[in-house]
Amino acid sequence: MERANDKRLEEIRASGKPIYSISRLDAINRCLYESYITYILEERGSGNVYSNLGGRVHDVLEGITNHTKTESDLLPAMQAELADMDMLGIQFPKDRAGNDSIRQHWVQDMTHFCETYQAPKNKNLAAEELFIYETPAGNILQGYIDLQNKRSDGSIDIYDYKTSSLYVGDTLKEHSRQLITYALGKEQEGYRVNSASFIFLKYAEIQYIGKKNARSKEETLISKAIERYKIGSEMADKVEVDLIKAGFGEIDIEIILDKFKRSNRFEDLPEQIRDNYKMKPYVLQADISDEAKQECINYIDTTIAMWEALSKHEKDYPPRKFTKINKSGKESNDVFFCLSLCPHFKRCEYIHDFLDQQQLGGSKDEEDLF
Repeated sequence: MERANDKRLEEIRASGKPIYSISRLDAINRCLYESYITYILEERGSGNVYSNLGGRVHDVLEGITNHTKTESDLLPAMQAELADMDMLGIQFPKDRAGNDSIRQHWVQDMTHFCETYQAPKNKNLAAEELFIYETPAGNILQGYIDLQNKRSDGSIDIYDYKTSSLYVGDTLKEHSRQLITYALGKEQEGYRVNSASFIFLKYAEIQYIGKKNARSKEETLISKAIERYKIGSEMADKVEVDLIKAGFGEIDIEIILDKFKRSNRFEDLPEQIRDNYKMKPYVLQADISDEAKQECINYIDTTIAMWEALSKHEKDYPPRKFTKINKSGKESNDVFFCLSLCPHFKRCEYIHDFLDQQQLGGSKDEEDLF
């Protein structure tokens, strides 16, 4: 996807003011050495499976919104990108047992999404619109918003597509700064922002009438976020109850449930059963309260001030920590980003030295003879 130069950006660049993005600020906080290579040495590095595949799916979703593509383009685009990555040797990370379950589940999730996605019929949608935001301190950020719903009263809802796993806890707070920045930018343009949300494409929201738990007597509308490859297994018990109530025999129920567990599609259920369920992409709203906005502004200004105070010497850009303290208070390795997502893994001597140390079974010490 090519983005045309915007006059607003040209004017800012002409003034000499630096322009940042929230992803750049996140990279600075994640690993200064990575940021040194990317932004000081201006080396792009290699891609990873998630950025490549996510980018290809994003492009098709943008085309669907702009009426240049259709839902039928999603699966071929994803499959083409998978083939390209296989050819280039860009791989998914292995699971703890060294198997390919991470790839298998991602492909299952996203294949299900591509095959079942139905684009919103709303005609007031906008894709990939530029926003520019200037903090009170004068720092400027820019970016492109995946999707906006422009309401009849002039207000907007903001959405960002994600092909990752769900964000929870501190991870949700950290990633929500992206949406908060979008909201701040649009508000600075004069819009009222109703909400800012992630659309997690690997997950579906399943709605049905049922009991909240075994103790409940009354039925109510239940809404569950389920990873797509697990829909059949997680909903099988509820579907089985529906089949029994509808009078299906034991053998028929076994055949129907087996197919449902394999396909994860309600379309494979009998009509009177499938009508009990509604499935749609899972949307998670971010906190865009005044308090959250102020925290985000502080994050932007503090990060930029720290970055701009650094020299151009490599020694001022140490790598991220490769260990963390887990919930039990013990130290554990924290190298998933380095191994799976960092664009500069191949050339980073720090992570390779750390991994060599781990293989040798200990740290290097000056007291050691060899």
